[in-house]
Amino acid sequence: MHPTRRSALALGGGALAALSFPGLARATEAIELSAHRMPLDERAPELDRVGALAWRGGLWLQSSDKRFGGWSDLWIDPANRRVIAISDRGWTLDAVILFDGHLQGLGNARLGRLTGPDGKALLRADSDAEGLARMPDGSFAVSFEQRPRILVYPPTQSPFSRPPRAIPGPNLGETPRNGGMEALACLPGGALLTLVEEGLEAGLHRGFVQTPTGWAKLNYQAAADFAPVGMCVLDDGSSIVLERSFSLFFGGFGTRLVRVAAGAWVGGAIVEGTELARLRPPLLVDNYEGIAATRGPDGTILLWLIADDNYMSLQRTLLAVFAL
Repeated sequence: MHPTRRSALALGGGALAALSFPGLARATEAIELSAHRMPLDERAPELDRVGALAWRGGLWLQSSDKRFGGWSDLWIDPANRRVIAISDRGWTLDAVILFDGHLQGLGNARLGRLTGPDGKALLRADSDAEGLARMPDGSFAVSFEQRPRILVYPPTQSPFSRPPRAIPGPNLGETPRNGGMEALACLPGGALLTLVEEGLEAGLHRGFVQTPTGWAKLNYQAAADFAPVGMCVLDDGSSIVLERSFSLFFGGFGTRLVRVAAGAWVGGAIVEGTELARLRPPLLVDNYEGIAATRGPDGTILLWLIADDNYMSLQRTLLAVFAL
């Protein structure tokens, strides 16, 4: 696949020396990366709006490094100059964003490795990171799917460079091995919230919110054939849920973005938001799994999406940004 409008930005640098101790992952390593600018619709490059969202640019990210890919969630710094992402194979990405109100490229990309509380690199099923949430103290909470748990990495200049601490997670009940905690967010006040991708109850997705005494269960109403896979919280207390659909025979991946009112995520609630937009081909859509929110230079809310390519050649690693 080749984009009709592509502006390649080659990036990279010298790799760091090999890690000193087998199994330990403390350093990051520079990798070469190309970022091809993409329109919202290749057939209609002038299109700049879908639903309540205005297009602010997209990149198709590629690397010859076989570790690159599988990005499940992301965080963008408030100045819109840095992206941090996690993969479902336990890799981390730390890169510089080129953004001037429109996404232009990515630079200085570095790969790292998620570790467990013992400081050793997470491997195989232990490394299936899906959700990423920035905590009020600057630490990062990461949720894992195949072996459900939440690890909190302490605040450091190089994220994930120190071992995390494990925190008690919710009792998910019966969930498929690859359908557990998929979305993770930090609510105002510091409580974590997670949504379960599969294992519906009466057509509703289970969710769990932290309380002073543990985790309280709630339910989330997604659209038909969609499931929640990502979530972020805006500075007014409302939140955005990223929903995904897939059909092998009817258009592949679909994306739905939903806004939920502040204060809605409480134990026992059935939560349903207001749809902002749906993305389907021929729009720039793939397996979007991660979402983050920032403010643009003019104060506009920016929503950043990242796609998990599942390490498959028929899928793409996309980074896209919309203004709300």
